[in-house]
Amino acid sequence: MPSAILSRWKRFIDRYVKGFHSIAVQLYLLFFISILIPVLIGGYLSYQKSARMIEEQVSHVATLTIKQVRDNLDFVFKRLDDTSMRLFSSPLIQEALEGSGSSEPFEQYKLNYDAKQFLYQIIMNMPEIMDIYILDVNRENSVISSSIQSLTDPWETEWYRRIVEADGRTVWFGLSNISYLKGVDMGIPVFGVGRTVKEVETGRIIGVMFIEVRGKVLTDTLGEMRFGRTGYTYLVDEGNRFAYHGDASLYGQRSALQLPGQTEVLEVEGRQQMVIPAELGNGWKVTGIVPLEELVAGTVEIRDLTVWIALGSGVVALIMGYYVAQRIGRPLVHLSQLMHRGETGDLTVRSPIQGRNEIGRLSRSFNKMIARIQQLIERIAEEESEKKKAEIRALRYQINPHFLYNTLNTIRWMAKLQRTDDVAAMISTLVHILESSLERTGPIVTLGEELQLLEKYMIIQQYRYNNGVTLSVQCPQELSGLTMPRMLLQPVVENAIFHGIAPRDDKGSVGITVYRQGEDAVIVIEDDGVGIPAEKLPYLLGGAGGSRTGGMTRIGLSHVHQTLQLYYGSDYGVTVESREGTGTRVQLTFPIRQKEDAYVQSSAG
Repeated sequence: MPSAILSRWKRFIDRYVKGFHSIAVQLYLLFFISILIPVLIGGYLSYQKSARMIEEQVSHVATLTIKQVRDNLDFVFKRLDDTSMRLFSSPLIQEALEGSGSSEPFEQYKLNYDAKQFLYQIIMNMPEIMDIYILDVNRENSVISSSIQSLTDPWETEWYRRIVEADGRTVWFGLSNISYLKGVDMGIPVFGVGRTVKEVETGRIIGVMFIEVRGKVLTDTLGEMRFGRTGYTYLVDEGNRFAYHGDASLYGQRSALQLPGQTEVLEVEGRQQMVIPAELGNGWKVTGIVPLEELVAGTVEIRDLTVWIALGSGVVALIMGYYVAQRIGRPLVHLSQLMHRGETGDLTVRSPIQGRNEIGRLSRSFNKMIARIQQLIERIAEEESEKKKAEIRALRYQINPHFLYNTLNTIRWMAKLQRTDDVAAMISTLVHILESSLERTGPIVTLGEELQLLEKYMIIQQYRYNNGVTLSVQCPQELSGLTMPRMLLQPVVENAIFHGIAPRDDKGSVGITVYRQGEDAVIVIEDDGVGIPAEKLPYLLGGAGGSRTGGMTRIGLSHVHQTLQLYYGSDYGVTVESREGTGTRVQLTFPIRQKEDAYVQSSAG
């Protein structure tokens, strides 16, 4: 009996051990481990890094926000300080405080009136200012912008004493629900800035200035500045008293928190909070308070999400591992799909299947085959591109001899007539045109450069036709920078002059109009020449009829048409409209491109 049990256990263990040699079991275990272990490791590392990044990013954003608030407040305070300096240095204020020196009351009244008008002007330009008091230390010639009487004696107030003790330095006063100047609740919080006014020559204090400002300037900037659900921002003066706080009852009270010199995590109100201080130009400090638990609240969600992802990945790994083990033929199906994609033209496909078995070797052979086919097609495409470029150059070389023959013939006749100056000017212009056709900067130019070349070409035509041909160009400035193949407009204009205007007995004109049509540029070249017979129009762009239909007219227009199609495709090119005795209209259409990204079409593309 015991031997039977042992034999049974031995057979069970042997069958279990042999199961590990099965490729199905190996695939199952490998798939399960390869999914679950990376998810667990990646999830843990992702959680740690995400938590660190979120804390750093939130801290960085909060610091930048506080700095931006500091800059905004500095701008406000600098503007108010500049206003106080303007009043301090005003000769009008100086004279009003010192008195006219005349026994006539009217003279003193006039000085005081002018000074008040000056204050009103400042208040009109700075609506945030409520009132400006400039008190004479002798209580005789004070300049006050408000007609409302103060309930307190200004010369006996705390702010008056502090300004006098400051001896010319700017003194700032934080938000208060009670007006500093009136001594009553004005319904809105106010703050102020003050300084003494000194006699220019002796430096003797002759007055005390106080500018009372609407607190909306501060409350609007700081009231909406919150960090998280319970974070907040406040402002303290040099004595660490609240110049602003979300709780208006704390205005003027001393803060229990001693601010650090830089961002630190401190215990505030019984909680760990990040304190972000920033000092203003007037000595005050704006401070952001960010609760630490809110700062890292997002990381808790990431941690929970990571746990759920790990659990879900474990379940998925069990199911998929079993599925792959049972369906060993799946890699072959996938490889067949990749072959089908390659057959349809997608040569970017690569098989991810690895291994030393037959499937792995087949996968590597497939990848090598696709890569080789892709290399061959790229080589064919490159050769086709070079072939098209050679065709474009050949078309251009058909045009240049004809243009050169006409120009040299004109120079020959001018030389016979001994017009040496004109010959020199014409040869100089010809040199510029030929130099541009050398393509030293490439076959692509801007429309502006092409029009400049056309202007040089028209100089030659003016000599040739005794100023009998005029050219007008209408091109919007924003289209002058678009790119196009070189030497496209000159053949069309030359045909318009030679075959359209020259056969006439009187003068003629050529007009060029450039405009935008959707994403394309359209160039229209019109002349008022003799026109083209209707039976020749179908052959001008290289159709049936060969070189007998139009001579160089067909070659020039065919060159332009084929060049545009070789560069931009069959949707672009040249269209020709003409009526005998009226003139000809040639239209060039090509896509708008502001950089030299034109391309040559190829059959492989």
